[in-house]
Amino acid sequence: MKITAVLPVRKGSQRVKYRNLCTFANTTLLEHKIQMLLKVPEIDAIVVNTNSEAAIELVETKYAGTKATFHRREEYYASSECSGSEFFKHLGEVTDTDIFFTIHARFHL
Repeated sequence: MKITAVLPVRKGSQRVKYRNLCTFANTTLLEHKIQMLLKVPEIDAIVVNTNSEAAIELVETKYAGTKATFHRREEYYASSECSGSEFFKHLGEVTDTDIFFTIHARFHL
């Protein structure tokens, strides 16, 4: 059974712009979360679902050869027009896995 962690990363967040890619404590929120997830042996794949070219570039360069990949999100699914229900339905349709869960890029102390 394949288990996938999906990190939704929207370019230009509405509340805190670019929060996922801002440097903090020698890393970014996105890198911090990917590194945490890479340590979980039960997770088979990590998918950064994003419309951010910077996030895609980070995954392609820094995490090439790991279980972390990306899915280029269509702009509609990154917009305020898309409801949460639509977004999660879409994640289920585009994520090739048996089980997936979403986890957001946030620091947890």
